[in-house]
Amino acid sequence: MRDGAESFALADRTFFDWPGNWDLEATRFPVPPLPDGWTHDENEAWAFCRPPEDRLPDQGWKIHVSAAPEDAHRTIADVAAHCTRHGLTFKYLKSANVLRALSRKYAQRSSAGKLLTVYPADEAELARTLDGLEAIVGGRPGPYVLTDLRFRQGPLYVRYGGFRTSYMEDADGDLVTALRRPDGSLEPDRRTPVFHTPDWVAIPDILKDSLAARQTVDDFPYRITGALHFSHGGGVYRAEPVGDKALGAGQRSVVLKEGRPYSGTDGVGRDAVSRLAHEHRILTKLAGLPGIPRTFGTLQVRDHLFLVLEDIEGQDFQSWLAGLYPLTVPEPDEAAVAAHRDRALALFGRIEALIASVHGRGVRIGDLHPGNFIIQPGDIPVLLDFEVADAIDRATPSSLGAPGFHRADATGTDGDHYALAAIALWLFLPLAALGGLAPDKPPALLDTAARRFGLPGHLVARLAPQLAPNDNTTAEIRGVQGPFPPSDVLASIGRGLRDSATPHRTDRLYPGDFAQFAEGGAGFAHGAAGVLWARHTVLGERDEQGAAWLRAAVDRVPAERIGFYDGLHGLAYVLRELGENEAALGALDRAADRLPVRHCPSLYRGLSGVGLNLLHFADALDDDALRRQALDLADRVTERLTAARREPVERKRRRGSTHAGGLMYGWSGPALFLLRAHQATGDPALLDEAFRAVHRDLDRCAPGPQDTLHVDEGFRLLPYLDNGSAGIALVAAELLRHRDDARLREALPGLLRACSSDFTIESGLWGGRAGLIGALATLREHVPLPPATAERHLRRHLTNLHQHAMTLNGATVFPCDGRARISMDVATGGAGVLLALAAAERGTELLPFLTDPRSAAAVHSAVPERATTAPSGAAATTDDGREVS
Repeated sequence: MRDGAESFALADRTFFDWPGNWDLEATRFPVPPLPDGWTHDENEAWAFCRPPEDRLPDQGWKIHVSAAPEDAHRTIADVAAHCTRHGLTFKYLKSANVLRALSRKYAQRSSAGKLLTVYPADEAELARTLDGLEAIVGGRPGPYVLTDLRFRQGPLYVRYGGFRTSYMEDADGDLVTALRRPDGSLEPDRRTPVFHTPDWVAIPDILKDSLAARQTVDDFPYRITGALHFSHGGGVYRAEPVGDKALGAGQRSVVLKEGRPYSGTDGVGRDAVSRLAHEHRILTKLAGLPGIPRTFGTLQVRDHLFLVLEDIEGQDFQSWLAGLYPLTVPEPDEAAVAAHRDRALALFGRIEALIASVHGRGVRIGDLHPGNFIIQPGDIPVLLDFEVADAIDRATPSSLGAPGFHRADATGTDGDHYALAAIALWLFLPLAALGGLAPDKPPALLDTAARRFGLPGHLVARLAPQLAPNDNTTAEIRGVQGPFPPSDVLASIGRGLRDSATPHRTDRLYPGDFAQFAEGGAGFAHGAAGVLWARHTVLGERDEQGAAWLRAAVDRVPAERIGFYDGLHGLAYVLRELGENEAALGALDRAADRLPVRHCPSLYRGLSGVGLNLLHFADALDDDALRRQALDLADRVTERLTAARREPVERKRRRGSTHAGGLMYGWSGPALFLLRAHQATGDPALLDEAFRAVHRDLDRCAPGPQDTLHVDEGFRLLPYLDNGSAGIALVAAELLRHRDDARLREALPGLLRACSSDFTIESGLWGGRAGLIGALATLREHVPLPPATAERHLRRHLTNLHQHAMTLNGATVFPCDGRARISMDVATGGAGVLLALAAAERGTELLPFLTDPRSAAAVHSAVPERATTAPSGAAATTDDGREVS
């Protein structure tokens, strides 16, 4: 899963949700007794307890308390009693399941380990509180809080941070929590997993001994030379042994796996230390087998355990496949397809032999997936990670597993055999993770892979029953088994959007990517606004209940989120489209005060998206004041562009900064804004700047195979809509309608060829197949490629979309990026696919502002109005307000 996804995947097997909703009532911690006048309230994860008098500053030293799971209830009660006795504000995790979620192996490391937070009003109260709590809970076991300084022996941890939430832009244009310096300026409230103190904050005397203890370097017999992996359970490092006392002495390099106590727990509650000690025992049992790394033993350093392993030279399995996979080009070479088949089959045979040898030692692996292999030169597989391996005759299923490669109810070697079959499928069609959502999807994918690669019939016959769902599978999500006519699926996607609505919730209206929980659940990209706009634009639906939800959300969205795709300007645009003019203007007013302090030029969350929306409202309302605001933003964007062009291009992963590339985060979005500003004023200088902005994105591009042109992030080439070729192509084509430019004219064919790859791993609009469909469809009349070729590439994408599609209660749905849960949002899910299919089949608008607004009315007039049933039984209307039953 993607970083941070695991915690949001625990409460619901279908959609992402807050970990606080994971079986809440059954695992809720009791509310501590509170004196008269105290308040108790909750958010999605925390319960807050506040005394009648608010004495807290905006920021200061805060105390975090950790606890072992079995001791959490007692620790909450003891700390709460001390806090209420001394009038201290505090909060605690509201349920045992939230604590479990934040203790998992891939929980966010900046949040993990914190059970309670106590807020002293000043340094004197900090000292009294630390001494008082240490007398009560000091020395109790608990996980280490990585962001903090441990006080004495724990479980008390301290860091300087914000008490009341305020925001600022960081260097990438992201909104981050902020601290205020003595001069009044803001700096990010760093929550990285290492103790940090702002340079203007002195360490209190009560903490100086703890800081000295932390800075003491133990006699650690290794020199760390690189970090290979991080999780809440601990890091994995490459290291050089130092001296004869080091385990593995004489080796040029070793790998150290770290286990932290009470951290990185698995499905049965084992922590990283327990699993690492267990892994050492398994590796000892497997010693001498080819393809199994040697272990040199374990090392205890303070309370952390390190497993010392042989350093294996080679390539991770995902990179091996990415470098060879033949379907990521517009015109796959059939000889390359056959060569990949033969090489992959040979490697798979070696993997099967390796797993058979492990089984021959009486061991089942339990967590078998591509991420646990290194491929050595000569395509020799080496298997890593035996944390959940166990005896073959073990009667219980494995406690961890990667989605799509793990069968939760499998015992013995059955789970490994399922994982092997999924790995075989993944080698030819890397969508095996979809089996974690739709158990019946892998057999259909296997059929597709078999036909495309000419897989041997005997292999397919062997894999098919292993990948088939169990007879007792009752999953609501089913895999779409074959191609579907795109025109027929629009209504089905629309029904899926309507059926998924949760108007009773205030945090979200439609389930989407877990990014919606950071952005507030209402935005255009990941929230309600985008879904409502897609339904309105494509299906002619106006959902009264949804419109009411969005009106109310204007006051819930943090005022700092003013962007078009993540905040208030996107809400304003959609509300006006739905006829909610008063609420739309209210959203603009809420955003206005925050605009002067925003600097990010991006379309997604920055000045360009806001500027485009202000131009839109200025035209719609004939409002010169809004037009002047927009043009002022154009000047600010131009200034940022001028500054950026003085800096060297950085080809690495960046979003929202002057070094990002593409439509949403790079300079193509600002180019679109500058173009529309030119159209509004006739100022040729703005058109000049628009061309310079797209040229800046082209500076981030690099050629790929078959004359393609992609955004280059240093370790990968990207063709996608959000930060890849597709978004640049859309804006470049718009600019070329206004003036010829040799560089754009020469680049556009390569950008569009990059949109034509045979295979994509994701389906969504931002970073998957839907975005490529949308770009090719939008530009089909202006594609500088042979028309037959362009149309063939578009139709191939439309045909292959079924590879990602599923049904939920009969309605067509799509997975989010990462394929861990179903998403309905515009950026990653069903609403974005709906927009892309409508652009291909009906010529409707893909996203706001991408096409010349003077021709948009003609497009909209071609979309039929349709009545719809609103969610939860609410009345629905057509666009003219007529109610239907």
